[in-house]
Amino acid sequence: MKVGERLWSGVCVALTLAAANSLHAQDRPRLEIEREDGSSGTVTVQFDRGYASVAVSTLEDLGWTVEEGSRGLLLGAAGEISVSFRLDSPFFRWDGVVLQMTDAPYRTGGSSWIPLQFLTDFLPRRLPGLYDFVGEDSLLRAGDIALLSAGELAQLEAEVNADMNPVPDVLSDEPARNEDPVPSRAEAAATVTTAVDVVAAIASSDNGNTAEEIRNMGPSAYDGVRVVVIDAGHGGEDPGALSPAGAREKTVALAIALQLEESLAGEPGLEVHMIRDDDTFVDVWERGQLATDWKGERPGIFVSIHANSFPARREARGFETYFLSDARTEHERRVSAIENAPLNMSTENVDEDQLADMDFILRDLRNYEYAHWSEDLASLVQDELSDFHPGPNRGVKQGVLAVLTNALMPSVLIEMGYLSNAAEAQLLNEGEFHASSGDAIADAVMRFFDRYPPGGGTRQQ
Repeated sequence: MKVGERLWSGVCVALTLAAANSLHAQDRPRLEIEREDGSSGTVTVQFDRGYASVAVSTLEDLGWTVEEGSRGLLLGAAGEISVSFRLDSPFFRWDGVVLQMTDAPYRTGGSSWIPLQFLTDFLPRRLPGLYDFVGEDSLLRAGDIALLSAGELAQLEAEVNADMNPVPDVLSDEPARNEDPVPSRAEAAATVTTAVDVVAAIASSDNGNTAEEIRNMGPSAYDGVRVVVIDAGHGGEDPGALSPAGAREKTVALAIALQLEESLAGEPGLEVHMIRDDDTFVDVWERGQLATDWKGERPGIFVSIHANSFPARREARGFETYFLSDARTEHERRVSAIENAPLNMSTENVDEDQLADMDFILRDLRNYEYAHWSEDLASLVQDELSDFHPGPNRGVKQGVLAVLTNALMPSVLIEMGYLSNAAEAQLLNEGEFHASSGDAIADAVMRFFDRYPPGGGTRQQ
């Protein structure tokens, strides 16, 4: 019997999402803690910054030690695990490994708050058996970590690491061998630097077509089936951004995605797939992989639909479309951090002993050949949305967006407007807006396929 299985006892943490009477009047999640002796309590879930967070004292109740500094937080367990956070940053370190949450811990009113996601995502992934989150039931089961010895914690993490595949060398097509020695953190950092140089070299080279050349291309000579994969952002226990009135990004994104599917349904030669067509959770890394598998060797595109939020500047409004590339501005970095789900620790995605940045860069290298096409698709989406959207056209943006990195095809992420802006949040909830948005994005898709894949003499997928 594994350590995690033997130590299951003690605390049952239930996250109950109450049914909503309407999109504008939804009850907020409630975190209940039930103990082995039958006692129970309710933990406050705060939405001060537009996303679910809980007081860091909740982790103390689960047996973790908590130290609060002026700029960060330090969690510990059994003298073995060390988890450090910097306030207002989604990045954190678990025993030295850099990981990322969708949102950031913060301090307000003298209390520190941590994204609820840390409890429902990271604890079960890092300490399986001890923690178990059941998404469809919004239930986190937790053993008493205070009872674990350092040796038992090491065994738990060894069980996780034993299932993980090494990340392949960025400059080699040869598959990684399990018997290869694990590089030191210094070696991993040096490899990341090399990968950054390679990305920069590709970006500055004359290989392939520039975005301007793509716009001047003639009709595509391809007459086979084209694939469109539609991704409604967030879903299930991940609501995404929230408006002050309680509107959820996941609901807006799904409504527009379904309209887009309907608008494309009658187009000949198209095969349309939905990442989700109801309120279910799909891991961010799995979305792009699904798209790549569905596309196969055929030409295809990936369209991810979202809604923006900037609670600190509620006057912000408008629409923008992102493609995968280095973020250039603070705004692009902020949106990238918001939309990036945590770095997955499953077998397909990451070697625990290398930097998390490596995973992004490896995927960026594989996806970069589609960057100019993605930029062109983003430009077409912005053009079509500008015909009816009352908000300002914020233009084409770029960023390292996790949901796009596994989609090996032209890919864009569309921010349809700001839920944090009261007027725009109301617009984002309107059925007429959903229909117009679906039609506009569909028009952009068809205009894009008019020249993709390109005709003779240009690089094809």
